[in-house]
Amino acid sequence: MRILRAFGRPRGPFNDFVMDAPVWSGNITLVEEAYRKSSDGSAYLLETRLDADDGLNTQFIETIQSEATSHFAAADAGNVLETHVWRLWCSHSFLEWHPLDPFPNSAPEIVAADAANQTIPSEGGYLVLFFSDNGVCETPGLTFGYGPGASRATMGFDRLRHDKIVSKIKPCKQKNGEDRGVGCVKRLDNLQPGVVRARTTTSAGMSNVITGNESVDKKHRIKKRSDNKNLIQQYFQQNELWKALIGLFSGTRQDVQYARSIMVNRIHEIADDNLKGQCTKGHSCKNGTKAVLKMIADG
Repeated sequence: MRILRAFGRPRGPFNDFVMDAPVWSGNITLVEEAYRKSSDGSAYLLETRLDADDGLNTQFIETIQSEATSHFAAADAGNVLETHVWRLWCSHSFLEWHPLDPFPNSAPEIVAADAANQTIPSEGGYLVLFFSDNGVCETPGLTFGYGPGASRATMGFDRLRHDKIVSKIKPCKQKNGEDRGVGCVKRLDNLQPGVVRARTTTSAGMSNVITGNESVDKKHRIKKRSDNKNLIQQYFQQNELWKALIGLFSGTRQDVQYARSIMVNRIHEIADDNLKGQCTKGHSCKNGTKAVLKMIADG
């Protein structure tokens, strides 16, 4: 199966873009209509990256569309659009959802809570709030905005890794606090958190996923930070984080509890299915990932 990437002002027939890729779900007619509109160089075009295990703040789309309209219209008024203007957005903070406990159980505060029978219940899993490294644009919610006539080519590149964006593109926020408007990347610090991402065994790369195997999980970026007080504090702030998830992402704790039950009870089958997809066309291919998935599948 061919993984369809963002259009970015495509050229050529839609069938050439799809290249006879099988459609497993969704509406191919809607995709073709989006392709046609993105080919129309006279309109604004916004493309947001969102995987199946990601979610957007309910104000995310409205915020992006409002800023794009404002800054592209301002550039249009100043005849800047003749230079093919564009703008990027990336999240400033994000929630991670883990079906299994990601917190370091060796931290003194958690040890004390466990001894006092004050362990945080796990029916819905666990939430962790992160603020993005200023040197990296996280992939969930990463948005490319094109003014009329602009494309990846006019931006100066066809593809750009998410961890290279900050070093290649200047920030929209200037030292004097003013916004450059176009030709820059904007961190959405007015949406906190801007996105939520699930860390489960369905992940192709298995990045930052808690497996339930102590020898593997002890190397996890959260598990090994028992000295990070701000992180440990979040273990005791789960109710507040759940309120944020429900209020900002229109989810329910009951739905998440159901999803967690599936992820936990069928973790071996899910890992086995994920393993079969490794190294196939368009998917991840890492020996370390395959080893972890096989370990979980064999259970």
